[in-house]
Amino acid sequence: MEGARRRALWAGIGSSLFPAATIIAFVIWAHYGSGIPAFRSQVSSAPGWTEFRADYRVDSFGADGYFTRAVQNGFNLFFHTSKYGQRFTRKTSADDVRSCSGCHTAEALAYGFVRSDRHDPALGRRISFEERVMRCYAGPMDGFVPTFYDPAIRDLRIFARAVAHHLQLSEGALAKGN
Repeated sequence: MEGARRRALWAGIGSSLFPAATIIAFVIWAHYGSGIPAFRSQVSSAPGWTEFRADYRVDSFGADGYFTRAVQNGFNLFFHTSKYGQRFTRKTSADDVRSCSGCHTAEALAYGFVRSDRHDPALGRRISFEERVMRCYAGPMDGFVPTFYDPAIRDLRIFARAVAHHLQLSEGALAKGN
């Protein structure tokens, strides 16, 4: 009877360890051995990123880290929306504006960031930076509206934050001439 209990115990332990070992093996394979880009945290470099990275001293936050990758993804979305944010736009090659940078500059986005979360008289309520970006995708870009928590919205906010940091803007800063 004692031998049967031990076998049952080891069978129970083995059956619970196998799924855990399988998941751990998959994670290790995906991270180190797969070579599949979907399993990598890297963001592809779009034209102009290297110059932007140097001009705005993005590496001061770390040469490769979460913040830098988020800034790079925000850069890609801002300057190359039709490629990196195509799910948010219905614009075609015949349309003039196919990216955020078609209407805005990076500096204007940074000023929008530091002046965000203000009362909008037209709507009669506070509007966050994220909601302004969402409204831009819905309006001028004539696209699909991302959710408030979409990584694209987050990365555009981090991109605007990096530019605002470089310009040394504080909350509520006004652009020259305003």
